[in-house]
Amino acid sequence: MRTLLLFLTLLAAPASAQDLQGNDTASNWVNTHYSAFGIWKSICDERPEDGQLNQRCYIRWVDVFSGRPHFGGQFIFITPQEQGYEVEFGIEPGTLFAPNGFRIERDETVVWRTRWPGCLTGLGCRFDGRRADTIIVQMQKGGAFLFDFRDGRGVSRSLNWPLQGFPDAWADFQTQARARGLID
Repeated sequence: MRTLLLFLTLLAAPASAQDLQGNDTASNWVNTHYSAFGIWKSICDERPEDGQLNQRCYIRWVDVFSGRPHFGGQFIFITPQEQGYEVEFGIEPGTLFAPNGFRIERDETVVWRTRWPGCLTGLGCRFDGRRADTIIVQMQKGGAFLFDFRDGRGVSRSLNWPLQGFPDAWADFQTQARARGLID
């Protein structure tokens, strides 16, 4: 649990990330861009690696839904990949979602949902290629991500991540990533 707390704390700071050995520590990443659009953050940073400059851009939201002493949080990262994008959700181990509890709704209609076991149980939740594209398209159309689950302590939770501001965050992320040569 302390590792997750440290990880989410580091995610909340624009210039923090893993060090070159993969440890979750404040590192030598230098923030070069940070813009907020509602809850959605468009971020770029860079650091030298093996004599070359490594640059990255991403969209992020970290939702700390329970403070001390029973810390709990959930996050999303959207990053460019060699072939398209990756959408990753960070979910605490022990989380159990309702069967329809991981979804995007617009006008009280479910427009996207996952029933992927890894997502619904906190074991791992990543989408790439067409699956990532489908999520991103729905996010741009508005509505909200809705999450209904029991956390690792058995507490029922409902999170609402409004998608208002996401289209602007996406446009900013695209502009910044393109300027750095991270996407075409």
